[in-house]
Amino acid sequence: MASIKDKLLTGLVGPVIISHRYGKTYIRSKPNRVKNPRTPGQVNQRGKFKAATQFVSRNLNELIRPYWNPEARRNAMSGQNLFCKLNTHAFDSEGYSDITRLKLTTGNLGEVNNLRLEMINDMIIRFIWINNSRDKKTNDENEFKLFGMNLDLVVKELPCNAIRKHESFVLDLKKNTFSYLFCFFWNPQLQLASNSEWIDCT
Repeated sequence: MASIKDKLLTGLVGPVIISHRYGKTYIRSKPNRVKNPRTPGQVNQRGKFKAATQFVSRNLNELIRPYWNPEARRNAMSGQNLFCKLNTHAFDSEGYSDITRLKLTTGNLGEVNNLRLEMINDMIIRFIWINNSRDKKTNDENEFKLFGMNLDLVVKELPCNAIRKHESFVLDLKKNTFSYLFCFFWNPQLQLASNSEWIDCT
């Protein structure tokens, strides 16, 4: 059944389906039959996809909208769809994630080069990297971004004033108790990220 939203006709009209995305109108034929296979593999894949979309829902404002949407727009996608495309394989059908396979960000900005940690004491750590700035996108002023994530898979951006050329950042774990930490570089002018790196704090 069709409906009118924002003066646009959308939905099922006879044998065709009308939809709108990013300012464009799409018309496609209504399928004769909708396949709904229930093989173990299909059920498992659906469970993984559901877990990925639930992760997105928990982290829309903190992660998806500011850091995934800009990259997704370059690929004519939504941030949610791009995240699920690259991360569904990192979840299992029960909703648990394989942190080693999870991409918290994606992009072709120069990565956090040769990342290592140095323990200053039991509760304070220093992140150390090598400045590999080389062009307009990957430059000295790229912001160092740091996120914490607990076992409930909710992420939180941590205050951080470091940039690429500083080559280090000190974090006080007494104020920040997380199971995992993720970091990446961000170019705010181009809204471009590097791939994320992760650290196990358990």
